[in-house]
Amino acid sequence: MGDTAEGTAERTLNYPEPVRRQLQIYAIDPMVARLSGSETVTISVPYEPLQPGPAGELLQVIDFDASADCYYEPVDLEDRRILLTDGLPPSERDPRFHQQMVYAVVSALLENFERGLGRRLRWRGDKRLRAFPHAFRGPNARFDPDNDGSILFGYFRADRRDPGRNLPGQNVFTCLSHDIIVHEATHALVHRLRERYKDPTNLDVYAFHEGFADVVALFQHFTLPDLLARHIQQNRTDLTARSPLVELAEQFGEGSGSGRALRSAMGAAPDPMALARTFEPHGRGSIMVAAVFDAFFSVYQRSIADLLRIATSGTGVLPEGALHPDLVARVAAEARATAQRMLTLCIRSFQFLPPVDVTMGAFLRSAVTADRNLYPADESGLRGALVEAFRRRGIYPDDITSLSEEALLWPEVSGRALPSIPGDVVDYVVQETAAGLQESRGVLEDAPGARRRETKADLDRRRRANAEAAAQLSAYARKNAGALGLDPDLKIRVEGFNASFLSGSRGRVRVEVVIRLVQSAPEELHEKFGPRLGGVPLRGGCTVVADGTGEVRYVVSRAVPCAAGRGPLAEAGQARLAATLGFVDAFTGHDAFGPWADPKERVTSTLNFARIDGGW
Repeated sequence: MGDTAEGTAERTLNYPEPVRRQLQIYAIDPMVARLSGSETVTISVPYEPLQPGPAGELLQVIDFDASADCYYEPVDLEDRRILLTDGLPPSERDPRFHQQMVYAVVSALLENFERGLGRRLRWRGDKRLRAFPHAFRGPNARFDPDNDGSILFGYFRADRRDPGRNLPGQNVFTCLSHDIIVHEATHALVHRLRERYKDPTNLDVYAFHEGFADVVALFQHFTLPDLLARHIQQNRTDLTARSPLVELAEQFGEGSGSGRALRSAMGAAPDPMALARTFEPHGRGSIMVAAVFDAFFSVYQRSIADLLRIATSGTGVLPEGALHPDLVARVAAEARATAQRMLTLCIRSFQFLPPVDVTMGAFLRSAVTADRNLYPADESGLRGALVEAFRRRGIYPDDITSLSEEALLWPEVSGRALPSIPGDVVDYVVQETAAGLQESRGVLEDAPGARRRETKADLDRRRRANAEAAAQLSAYARKNAGALGLDPDLKIRVEGFNASFLSGSRGRVRVEVVIRLVQSAPEELHEKFGPRLGGVPLRGGCTVVADGTGEVRYVVSRAVPCAAGRGPLAEAGQARLAATLGFVDAFTGHDAFGPWADPKERVTSTLNFARIDGGW
């Protein structure tokens, strides 16, 4: 009554923005979706204002086709016609849907990482993750850390003699494969979290990168309810049956002439000696993938045992015919919850992983420690199943006395061995993280919600505050270098720092502050051993984990390689140098390209993302 035009216009500005955005995607490769009769899947991702591309706060899709030397028209997901239909419908022929597909799948992945890490992701300055749906013509897709951290998707013609279930000669777009998108984006996220994992300092580094990316891609399948329910119905609750749920990139594999999916969660029978004779990163990483999924399948089977007993009057043997929809729904819920718990555990391992020289054993210790911190009682048996699965495949951490949970945990800092992190730094990072989570308008565990792109003033303020915090942390590290496992005579680089709000058992919230410190060995050491190193850099460092008050609880360190000296720190550095040289010698003996490589780069010319990740 009595409203003026000005008053009405003012009220419309107060309409709340949506929290979620619905977008259609291919849940599985288009070829498989066509055969299963379920092409359209709608997923929910956090809402954010978008520019055409789409381009948001963290991700920018740029559709430049280098082979055709052209840009394709960018999709505008803010157009009201697209908003009304949950985005464009799936299409193999429309580049704008390809852009939407990449944006939607990566956005869902980013949300899962934020859930696991207990914080909103932010990149340095105003940089964004860049994805190119049609970067080049060729049967490949890759993450390129040396090209501004871009994700490049290729496209190719299906093999004319052996196209599998594809049309001979049809275009196969890697940007339409849910699995390939997640795999490559996970590489990018691992690189953002641990930049030095691009350095091949031991056989496990690239194997971990590849294995972890496959683990995440496979677990992302379980976030798609329709796909999961269909698999459970078709395979009568058996998650180990081969299907799109547990296999990766079927259309790519068949289209390129291999006749099958490229990789699978179903590894070979456990062989504790397989790791010792496997050098290729994908093959080595697949052993880790099989171990993680063995643990998952074991926990899942225990979690549905009571449902099967109820459904079968205690026999545990399902009757012939279709399963009751209510049973499928309950079993699917258990599978989804178990998969989410396992995926979150894997992502949370980054709270404790060292900043350099990662191994699969270090990943196991970090995962167990991260989970134990939040869930002291392993009620589901998940940690025990994970340790046993790794044992059966010969994956053991270094420097442990047994495979008990207590022995696997990273040791806590005793007493007052280290002073607390400077209070100003702790207050700053905790407040910044809390502000980001509050922006999400959701509970800490799930952290769903809208994003707001920072203004230039926000970025400038945060850049200055980060520089001041880094300076304080650098001074703290120099003062306490010995206790941190660092060399007091070498420069200490602050690689990153953040706070996390993690929700554990009984709803308790744990606040952690994580700091990564890195050192490089003296230049004269690189020069002395240069020809023997094959391009491998000599670095050490530590990950410092403190509580919300700044009290240091864990220091996970890798000593800086060194050639002389006495004392525990020097001995650890000499052991690192010997291990690095031993790795280079062993790798050189198995590298088919070694005889043609520059001796100074004979390792890094083979073990790099351009060659390894480009080997889909």
